[in-house]
Amino acid sequence: MNWLLSKIPYFYGLLLISVVLPGVQLKAGSIPNLPEAVTSFGACKLGSFVYVYGGHVGEAHVYSEETYSRSFIRYNLKAGKKWERLPFNQPLQGFGMAAHKGKIYLAGGSHATNEKGKKSNLSSLADVSVFDVKTKKWSKVTPLPEPRSSHELVAYKGKLYVIGGWNMKDGKGVNWHFNGLVADLAEDPIRWKKLPTTDWKVRANSAAVVKNQLYVIGGLNDQGTTGAVKRLNLKSFKWYNMPEFPSPNRIKGFGSSACNLNGKLVAGGFSYQPHIFLDSNSSWIPSPEKVKEKRFFHRMVPLSNEKVLFIGGANFEGHLDDIEILDFSEDKHGSFEEGAQDFFEKNKGEVWTGFRGDGNSQSFAVNLPLEWSDEKNLLWRSTLAGYGQSTPVVWGNFVFTTSTEGNFSEQLMVQCTHLVSGELIWEKSFPTPVKIERSQYVSQAAPSPVVDESGVYLFFESGLLLALDHKGNKLWDRTLTKEYGPIEGNHGVGSSLFQSAKSLGLLVDHSGPSYLIKIDKQTGRNDWKMDRPKRVSWSTPTLSKTSTNPTVFISSNGVVEAIDFEKGEKIWEKEGIEGNTVASPTLTDQLVIIGSSAKDQSLALNRSRETLDNRIVWIAEDATSSFGSPLVAGGNLYLVNRAGVATCHDLNNGSKKWDLRLPGSCWASPISSAGRVYFFTKDGDTIVIKNDGSKEILSRNKLSINGRVYGVASVENSFVFRTGSELICVSKII
Repeated sequence: MNWLLSKIPYFYGLLLISVVLPGVQLKAGSIPNLPEAVTSFGACKLGSFVYVYGGHVGEAHVYSEETYSRSFIRYNLKAGKKWERLPFNQPLQGFGMAAHKGKIYLAGGSHATNEKGKKSNLSSLADVSVFDVKTKKWSKVTPLPEPRSSHELVAYKGKLYVIGGWNMKDGKGVNWHFNGLVADLAEDPIRWKKLPTTDWKVRANSAAVVKNQLYVIGGLNDQGTTGAVKRLNLKSFKWYNMPEFPSPNRIKGFGSSACNLNGKLVAGGFSYQPHIFLDSNSSWIPSPEKVKEKRFFHRMVPLSNEKVLFIGGANFEGHLDDIEILDFSEDKHGSFEEGAQDFFEKNKGEVWTGFRGDGNSQSFAVNLPLEWSDEKNLLWRSTLAGYGQSTPVVWGNFVFTTSTEGNFSEQLMVQCTHLVSGELIWEKSFPTPVKIERSQYVSQAAPSPVVDESGVYLFFESGLLLALDHKGNKLWDRTLTKEYGPIEGNHGVGSSLFQSAKSLGLLVDHSGPSYLIKIDKQTGRNDWKMDRPKRVSWSTPTLSKTSTNPTVFISSNGVVEAIDFEKGEKIWEKEGIEGNTVASPTLTDQLVIIGSSAKDQSLALNRSRETLDNRIVWIAEDATSSFGSPLVAGGNLYLVNRAGVATCHDLNNGSKKWDLRLPGSCWASPISSAGRVYFFTKDGDTIVIKNDGSKEILSRNKLSINGRVYGVASVENSFVFRTGSELICVSKII
């Protein structure tokens, strides 16, 4: 930290939000450079003018009456040839500057009045000044409750928000500010009110408001530079921790800039690579281009919905006076969302797309919590309408769940919950085509949905099959019980949807005529339908998504089958298996692993098309599998029986390595991630072990719940637990 501070100019500046977009240097003569190299200054756009005020012009760590710019200038973007000088108010650095309805506001900041060569008396100010662009006159309004500098000021929907900063006196920090401030500009005089108190402090941060969310990015605290990102919901006034701002160096988000660019948060620190925050998947993605000049404590001023000015600031060589224009137009780069698809593919930890995630309970997340409780790493709890037994699915920031409501499940519910805040984004209700009396023996919204970049696809045991977009708008729907007859049996349906890039798959095995169908995602129409004999089962097929031969593997009440997913033709089947009515098949390159509740029936089959005889490779030694499906990870097979005893087996021969009694039985399947295996009991206990066959327990975690844990979704930083009527998120970002 000492090395870092010796290299970084100690600017107590507020950074305006740096939208570091594709770096395009302005043509000579289009907008002149600033009259002087400056940092820790203010800039904004109002009408057709860009305004720049004050800042620091001296050497790093040197503060005196002479080290301040006395410049207030503007440039006409439509007809300007040079910067126009305006009446100056007072020397400042590290202040907040924002514009609203013909007026420019300056809030707080710091100033030193000592002579050159004398000890600095740099101190924070509480002044709030207003410049009327029509009269070109300055006036004062209600000052801040306390002096403040090295903070950020944002104008949004007629209100001013002050966030971050500290109070300096004679060159030393007196105290940090744990409360941001807000003032309604419609009031006369304005009144400063405190925002919710934080348990964190920061200065030299950036900030922006996007879609009623106030983001605070990076800065400096007692521990040094930070890339932490906080978000205040301006409706509920609750603070949330967000994914950290990406940074390739030790400066992190110190002196960063950020802004709202056409509804997207864009930010950049001392790096060539800016980043865009996508709320849809709660992640930062790199911008399509890099800036040409690394800088911090600069200003970013959006010129339009697509372009921004990147103004001044500093690097390790000194202050800067140049300007870059940065272009994010869709004509040049496509939409942020389209450009993010490749990023999603490379960062699969951001999504949990269906039952057991991608079908094998393997989490692509690499940074999951190891320990949690009701008091630790619990991000939020959210009550769901109705009751459901399906697994939640996640696409970015959207958590989708299903439930049913009413004594006869008269209403079929779909909910979309925000992954970070736990707030309900939307909820849709559909009348059931078939009333099913509720009981503990009949499934209630048990089939899990699937989700992709285009929508969420849902199936209910009453026969309703439908597709919604991410905003809850209906794309298409069908009623399978009307098309193919009622679903018969005493316990309902449990088989979930599965998917490829363009298609859905659904198995309906029950006491009546059964079937397997492949459905086009865009139209909802069948690609094919394979009729099947009566066979009561609740297992979900597993799709092998190879590009040449996508194959569906089915484990269902006495038989294991391989089906060509393109053609709807059976490749092979193995009969004579008992107890395989619930657990889904698990795949390796060579094997299909079958979980069974019957003794000596949990086994591995050769999945090859060419194998005709001796398809059984091995039988798992002394093991059964109950509600949870088999998990393959790190050369080991993990099973959990009805009594809640986990067993570990050698994947080469099925021999048992050990058994471990868990605190209870498991309805949710275990999940593996980054060298760990997570066992989730139905009562809210989770045992985490090391995935090396050693039986080493890494943690034991307990959540207080009502009912059972039915399913768990895993995404980067977080687990989302589903009980009958609640979602619970535990996370490392809390």
